[in-house]
This record gives sequence, C-alpha cells and structure tokens, in this order.
Amino acid sequence: MSITFHYLSGSPFSWKVWLALEHKELSYTLNVLKADAGDLKQSQYLAINPHGKAPALEVDGFSLYESSVIIEFLEDSFPNHGLALWPHDPRRKAIARRLAAEVDAYLYPPVRCCVEQLLLSKESPSNGTEITQARQAISSSLALFDGALVAPFLMGTQATAADFALYPMTSMLTRLDLHHPAHGFAALMSERLKQWRSQVEALPFFRHTEPPHWRTSTV
Repeated sequence: MSITFHYLSGSPFSWKVWLALEHKELSYTLNVLKADAGDLKQSQYLAINPHGKAPALEVDGFSLYESSVIIEFLEDSFPNHGLALWPHDPRRKAIARRLAAEVDAYLYPPVRCCVEQLLLSKESPSNGTEITQARQAISSSLALFDGALVAPFLMGTQATAADFALYPMTSMLTRLDLHHPAHGFAALMSERLKQWRSQVEALPFFRHTEPPHWRTSTV
C-alpha cells in the first residue's frame, strides 16, 4: 500500500487530515505544497484536485480531495488500523460528525475572514466592523463547542475526528492573537477549551504534525 499525503503548511484542513493519519497509525509520504511557489496550480496537482486546494490524498493510484471525505475514506478503508476516528455507538458517532461539520460550516468562515484581513493581506484591515462581527461569530461558535465538550476530548476519553477538525481552527485564533493581540482572539476560548487543547497537544504524535512554517517563521 502506498499513501501520498499532499499537504499545505498552516492549512487547518490539511492539519486535520494529518492528525487523522497519525491517529490511524498509517504510513505515508508527505508532500509539502508551497502556495507561493505555485504548487497548487501545477497541472500535475490539478489532476489530483482540480480546485487547486489542499489537502489531497493518493492511495495506490486512487486520488481524493476534501478533508472531511478523506477522513471518512480513511476510517472505511482502514477500520482495524490504529484507532477509530469516530465513536462506535451510532448516536455518539452522529454527534461527533455533527461537531466536525459545525467546525467547517460555522467556525471556519469567520476565522477565515479574520485570517485573510489580518494575516494574509498586505494592507491594513479595510473593514473593522467586519472583523468585529466575525469575532462575535467565533465567540458564539466556541460557546457551543464548550457546551458540547465531554472532557478530556470532545467526545470523552478518546480523541476523534471532531477533535482533529476543531483543534486547527482554534490554533488559527492563537496565531491571530500572536500578531494582533489587541483583538483578543485567544481570550474567546474558555478555560475548558484551553484544557481540551492541552489534551490534544499531549497526544504522542501531535508535535510531529505542527505546521512546518509555523516552527520557522513568525508569519
């Protein structure tokens, strides 16, 4: 079996899949893509993901993109490898999947808005009201996750794909806070969520998955 994981450093969706691969204890080749170098627009990569986004996965010649679909594929294809990505009980599995979907649908859009305006733009933010509204949406979303949390992980004693979906998004908030502390993004996380983050960070494979460019730059 040959697995190639196409990864973009700092992408929360790429990080989600990387955590899942390690959780499943799968062997893979890591292909780190560089957006600035145009890797996502190369014809060879567009043949794998025509949208020119990361992550993507290749398994023995079979290619797949969209992080949530990759998660499901890994669980279905390797059910007895490593640890399960979802709870086995149907109701708890449904809740975990709902939480992961809520990350993508409700937390990611306002986080992306803030990242684009405060970290990626070379100009000063043009719309302070938009950032304020995004911050409020982030706060409301995080409150729901706090209410759903069954410590130590979102679903209890075992980490699931829901944790791997939420953690990278909260890390974007700490990244925003590092560069723009006046907005108080990290303060939006409750003490319970901060403790939950510590549990994810204590996973034996976690440090291996940290975005490479975050380790070597301040951007």
